[in-house]
Parts: sequence; structure tokens; C-alpha cells
Amino acid sequence: MKLIAAYDAKSKFSEILREAAAGEVFVITRNGRRMAELRPCSPVAQHRKRGMMKYSFGPVPPDFNEPLADFADCQ
Repeated sequence: MKLIAAYDAKSKFSEILREAAAGEVFVITRNGRRMAELRPCSPVAQHRKRGMMKYSFGPVPPDFNEPLADFADCQ
């Protein structure tokens, strides 16, 4: 945890933000008093990838795309 004055935090914001993203925690002070903390965000939930569940449901039968018998008269 690093202490940094508000003026320095303002003037070096992009540098501090880059370090915070890497895991560093900053305490921003004004007149020697702690005012705020700057810390990295929690990780973002992993996005689903296309096809990631294809092995969970077993093989697709060969007649999967054929019309159903219940709807034969609708064609």
C-alpha cells in the first residue's frame, strides 16, 4: 500500500492507474489525512465461448435436422 498526495495522484493519474491495475493499492491523502483508496477491481467473469458445452450433451443424432412427424402436415 502506497501513500500518495492528492496533487501527485492528479498529476500522475495514468501511471498510478496502470500500477493499480497490476495489483498495487494506493491511499490518496490530503493534508496528511487519508481520503480515499485506489485498488484494482475484482476480475471480470469469464465469458462463455461458443461450443464450450458441445461434449456435455452427447452426440447429435443424424436425423436432428429432419422435420418432426407431428408437423408433417404443416409443410
